[in-house]
Amino acid sequence: MAKNNKENEVDTSESGAPAGGRAIRDMFSTDEIFHRITATAEEEFSRSDRLLFWSGLAAGLSMGLTFVARSTFTGALPYDYSGLLGNLLYPLGFLLIVLGRYQLFTENTLTPVTLVLTRLTNLPVLLRLWGVVLFANLFGSSIMAFILANTGIFDADATAAAIKFGEHAVELSWWDLFWKAVIAGWIVASMVWLIHAARDMTARFITVYVLMFMIPSADLFHCIIASCEMFFVVFKGVVEWYEYGRVVSAVIVGNTVGGVLLVAILNHAQVQEERLPKGEKEKIE
Repeated sequence: MAKNNKENEVDTSESGAPAGGRAIRDMFSTDEIFHRITATAEEEFSRSDRLLFWSGLAAGLSMGLTFVARSTFTGALPYDYSGLLGNLLYPLGFLLIVLGRYQLFTENTLTPVTLVLTRLTNLPVLLRLWGVVLFANLFGSSIMAFILANTGIFDADATAAAIKFGEHAVELSWWDLFWKAVIAGWIVASMVWLIHAARDMTARFITVYVLMFMIPSADLFHCIIASCEMFFVVFKGVVEWYEYGRVVSAVIVGNTVGGVLLVAILNHAQVQEERLPKGEKEKIE
């Protein structure tokens, strides 16, 4: 009997989230993935605004490295008319954020929302977290853009490629940007879901790389990278500030809708019951 009980035990972390699947040890069910996500969300809500800001700032700066890598690589490959080779380094910032556990706004359209959906926290608390993280992300991207626009880090080819990214966004209407951002938000939130389904670093690396490579390759938009691109062309005097506001507002709204409605709510609908262990609710204020 003792042997059978031991065989039926499921590995759990200190938070109570499953570390191994109940039915298949190396594969989680939808409920188990959702439980792991809510455990991550509870940890995020427990952070102070100061810690959230610094983590969000690190994420914004890291996303600036995606802008650097993509612009440099694209500028060095003028005959790649498809742009696919230039996009190979686009996932760089996302890899730094996911593996480094920084706070990125678009990731937070999934994890904290799960606690609101399960009624373990409320909307004002969610909006506080979103506000701090988004401000920090945008501030970090502005710092990177300002440095890139006013130093010699970019050569002429990289500068031309970087300006072209910003000009392309300006050419699109608000609604075109919005719908492209909805799909991108869906992809990012799906990545977060799959990251919590993975059990090793290699699987997480491949998941992030493949899904994030799809965003620029399909001409979609991510709000923090778009912010860095737009800050750059504004600092270069190519476009006006109101264009920055138009582009970035459309992408932020689209990413949020894509992450919340198309992933968090749809995936939550598959979960049969609340999976957080008793006592977790009291930790969230």
